[in-house]
Amino acid sequence: MDDLDGAIASLESNSAQPSAGGGSSKPLEDGEGKYTLVGLISHIGKNTGSGHYVAHLKKDRKWVIFNDEKVALSENPPIRHAYMYLFQRNDSIGSLHPGF
Repeated sequence: MDDLDGAIASLESNSAQPSAGGGSSKPLEDGEGKYTLVGLISHIGKNTGSGHYVAHLKKDRKWVIFNDEKVALSENPPIRHAYMYLFQRNDSIGSLHPGF
């Protein structure tokens, strides 16, 4: 479908139909579902009304900070204080999922 309203309507009509046995008729075969932290976004400043956001990404087992025009190695990224965490699924590293 090319439109959002049509896609939502299709999902709603499919979810309204009861399934036999009360569950999904086909089990999900999605692998282990293990993830690795590859990035995070954090805030530098006194509060959200002042300061700015920066990104830390893991490259070749090292953390790199992206702070406006400055890019540098980050020895101690604020992992416990991030606003957003970016994860990569372990079984997708280096190859596409066969279903793609």
